[in-house]
Amino acid sequence: MFRFLWPLLLMFGPQLAPRIVKFVRALWRLHRDRRVSLLPKLLVPLALVYGIFPIDLVRDRIPYGLGRYDDIIILALAVWLFWNLCPRAVVREHMGEPPPPRPEDHDPDSVVDGQARPPDEADDKPGPRG
Repeated sequence: MFRFLWPLLLMFGPQLAPRIVKFVRALWRLHRDRRVSLLPKLLVPLALVYGIFPIDLVRDRIPYGLGRYDDIIILALAVWLFWNLCPRAVVREHMGEPPPPRPEDHDPDSVVDGQARPPDEADDKPGPRG
């Protein structure tokens, strides 16, 4: 079965290898980034622990390879969930993509400049209007 995969690997390998390396680097950087919450960061290590753990939740006798490849399936799901639970702006940054365009870049005349200030206690009290 694997002898049929070698020509495909030799044909598509040089095109896919840089993308795979970029994706793995982005995963590593996202895992170390402080802007990503703890829950997504725990998904991939827990999937790796499940893969190393000798007791499987899915028995190996289940047909169609589901029992034998459950570790790979769970790791792939963990990576997919981690990638989708990370903030989009942080993912774009680590993938080297430019930030999305801002409204003032398209039409600077339609943007109103202003200042923000914290509300005072005097703003909460109703006063005479006149």
